Amino acid sequence: MDRDEIMEAIERHEKWLRDQPGGKRMNLSGCDMEGFKLLKRHLKSAKFSGSNLQDSNLSGSDLSFADLFCSNLDHTNFSNCNLLRANMRGALIRDANFNHANLQDADFRSGTMVMYNNDTPNQIMRTSLAGSDLQNARLDNANLTGADLSKSNMTNANLQGAALVGVNLSGVNLQNANLSGADLTSANLTETNLANANFSGANLSAAVIDPISLAKANLAGALIKQPLVNPVAGEHKNNPADLNAALRSHQLWVQSNGREGQRAQLRQANLALLDLQGSDLSGAELSGCDLQGGKLRQAQLVMTDFSGANLSGADLSLATMEGINFERANLSGSKLANSNLGPVTIRSGDGLPTGKTWPANLSGADLRQADLSGADLRYANLAGANLRDANLTQANLQGANLADAILDGARLDGTIMPFGKQINP
Repeated sequence: MDRDEIMEAIERHEKWLRDQPGGKRMNLSGCDMEGFKLLKRHLKSAKFSGSNLQDSNLSGSDLSFADLFCSNLDHTNFSNCNLLRANMRGALIRDANFNHANLQDADFRSGTMVMYNNDTPNQIMRTSLAGSDLQNARLDNANLTGADLSKSNMTNANLQGAALVGVNLSGVNLQNANLSGADLTSANLTETNLANANFSGANLSAAVIDPISLAKANLAGALIKQPLVNPVAGEHKNNPADLNAALRSHQLWVQSNGREGQRAQLRQANLALLDLQGSDLSGAELSGCDLQGGKLRQAQLVMTDFSGANLSGADLSLATMEGINFERANLSGSKLANSNLGPVTIRSGDGLPTGKTWPANLSGADLRQADLSGADLRYANLAGANLRDANLTQANLQGANLADAILDGARLDGTIMPFGKQINP
């Protein structure tokens, strides 16, 4: 169809919507409409599947219930459009503008392009919104399962109840976005700006996520089963010189608030020989590391991930470990006297307290014969932890979760128990 025929089809479609004589539902499937300007047009329920609308301007148009399946929408302007329940499965929508658009219940899942040539296999098209402007967009209850939203701007977007399973949100700006009740299972949120984002009631199970960024978000009621980070362990991960360089870069990353240096991601590295006393390893990924007998006295370990690590006999006395993750870690015989294992305060993008906290996780940890005297363990998760013969003298366990924890032989003189009762010496 040429341009005149396409415009004529649009006129007939608008008559069809008004139930006027001569009206006909528009089907522009497979048409080349690159660069078209269709401002504030009534295109509800129109068919554009497989069409090329690249670089077009549809600002202010009504595209509710429209079929845009596997279409090319790169660089298209959808600002202020109504795309309620639009079918955008398998579409290419890179660097598009959805500012203030209504995308409620829209479907962005992958789509299968059926090829009628027997020699050509069917193609599964992953919806890509990479680099798009989705500021202030309404995406509540939208289905974005498996979509690529990398490096898009979703500031103030409403994603309440949206399906975001396996979505690529790396490098996305989600500042002030509403993701309450959204399903982000296995989503990629690396290098994502989550300042003041609302994740209340969201499902973040198995999400690839930066805990430092997550600390800036509202997580009330969110389901989080140990947020993961990308494992970056180079071929020389056990080389002391390389490890020291990585740790120095991490401290620079912490001190510069992420502007310089690089976050340490050293899963399963051997750090036992390093002297880390007084180091700031807050937010580092050290899961599965060997720190047997490690020297970490007075270290800053806020929200550091030590899940599954071996810290038996390590000296962590006087360390600041708010919000730390010691899930399934071996801390038998370790020194944690007077350490801070309380909850970390979650702050807004302006650095102000939100009233929310992130507790330390010691679930399933081996703490046999560990010295936790005087430790702050308020609201810590110690479910299933083994505290046999541990020293908890004068420790504060107020609000802690001790479900299925083993306390046989533990010293509890002067210990403040979960419900606030202090054990008399």
